[in-house]
Amino acid sequence: FDLFYDPTWCPPERNLLGKFYYEANGQEWTNSTGWVGEYNSHCEWHGVECNDEGQVISLTLGNGGLSGRISDAICNFRSLETVDLRDNDLKGGIPSEIGNLLNLSSLIISFNGIT
Repeated sequence: FDLFYDPTWCPPERNLLGKFYYEANGQEWTNSTGWVGEYNSHCEWHGVECNDEGQVISLTLGNGGLSGRISDAICNFRSLETVDLRDNDLKGGIPSEIGNLLNLSSLIISFNGIT
């Protein structure tokens, strides 16, 4: 029994979210509470929801001032079910690997510059 074990501490998921943050110009977001610089579970970051194992299941960052492109890091969240990035200033395309996310049931990217 480990008193210090925290199932929501999942460094690979945290690192991928960090990549997503920087590629979407996170320092310019309207709400980036908890993101990257703070020592807390990524499951507590604004717009991130996790399952009991600390795997990201939802990113809800609509109308949040995101810009840049949708990072291919998003394609590595194997438990991801919902992505809401509507009403931002994201450009470019959708990473093709997103089709490999078998649990993804909702992808909302309207009102961006995505081609």
